[in-house]
Amino acid sequence: MKDEVRRICKLVAEGRLSPEDAADLIDAFYAGQLETEAEARGEAPNAETPPPPPGHTARDNFKSFLDAVERMTKEGLDSVNWNEVATQARTLSKKSIDVLRTGIEDISKGKVNLSWLRSVETKDLTMPLSIPAGKTLRIENPAGSVKVVGGFDTGSVIASAKIRGASIEDARAKAESYSLIIEEADGWVVIRQPEMTGLSVDLEIQMSGSGSVEVRGESGDVHVLDTKSSCKVNTRSGNVLVRGLNGSIELSTESGTMSVEDSASQSIVMENKSGDVNVRNAQGNLNLRTQSGNVQVKASSGKVMSIETVAGNIFVDDDAAVTGNVNIRTVSGNTLLSVPDGCDCRVTLSTLRGTVKSAIELADARTTDQRISGRLGSGNGSIDVSAVMGNVVLEQRDSATG
Repeated sequence: MKDEVRRICKLVAEGRLSPEDAADLIDAFYAGQLETEAEARGEAPNAETPPPPPGHTARDNFKSFLDAVERMTKEGLDSVNWNEVATQARTLSKKSIDVLRTGIEDISKGKVNLSWLRSVETKDLTMPLSIPAGKTLRIENPAGSVKVVGGFDTGSVIASAKIRGASIEDARAKAESYSLIIEEADGWVVIRQPEMTGLSVDLEIQMSGSGSVEVRGESGDVHVLDTKSSCKVNTRSGNVLVRGLNGSIELSTESGTMSVEDSASQSIVMENKSGDVNVRNAQGNLNLRTQSGNVQVKASSGKVMSIETVAGNIFVDDDAAVTGNVNIRTVSGNTLLSVPDGCDCRVTLSTLRGTVKSAIELADARTTDQRISGRLGSGNGSIDVSAVMGNVVLEQRDSATG
């Protein structure tokens, strides 16, 4: 049940549950699982609690329960009595998923109406979009995906909204009143959502021509394609892909894969806490950070390249000779760096626990089991690759690689 406990701990870290409430929930479900296991061994069951149906376990129900808890907390339903939930959880954890859900609703009666979980209405709308030259398009979309594509003759916004209500009537009323907000201010054209609980909107934006884009969100994938300018994305959860840009790129997310493709920029900054970081066919200075995830840079180059990961492998295929500074750091993971002929730099490869290898002959080479240093060309730039636990390899780039 490590995953379930981790999910509860995340709710605590986000301030959605108190440590005391979380402890009650964990204790209750562990107790329920122990009772189920005791019954499986033939020990006397609790006469008041029916056995779970075939195919359902306490862990199945625990996951289902946590799904409901996470949905409630995301909606800001702070009036839930979690202590009462925990008191009932011991019994509920042994019942079927359907019975469990009914129990959760019974617990919340008079405190929180959970019927909104089933009362959903949808609404689609299309609005024209005009972005004056020199202004940046800013998109604020807390829940839902965002896709921005440049190069259209005329601009438009397509919104696909899902609205939950306390009842089907409430959901329908919210859907009827829903409308996207488009505002123009100094330097900006802003697309945002109205203040409405239970709202999730997928946006598809067709830009006329090209222009700068900024996206802010909480959950949902973000794609920015062929806008031929700068881009900034800040989201908590979701995959991010940008392609066909010619300006500065700055991407930040807590959880999700980030990718930059077919772009040219003076500066590409990508940072996340959990997820892979990918760069393909991009030119520009790179600053890449991830706490947990792999980093892959293919057919790309930059005068300055800085890559850091705490846990994850790093693969870099540099398609231009290194004459600037390449700095790669990983705590736990392997690193493979491929460079073409013509590099002009000092080279240092090191690891504390692992092996180092250079498949390229270095001038003034000094080699030990865990460190290699030397020079390529006159040594004006630098390649510095280090790991705490992991192998480090420098090799010659295959000219056919693309």
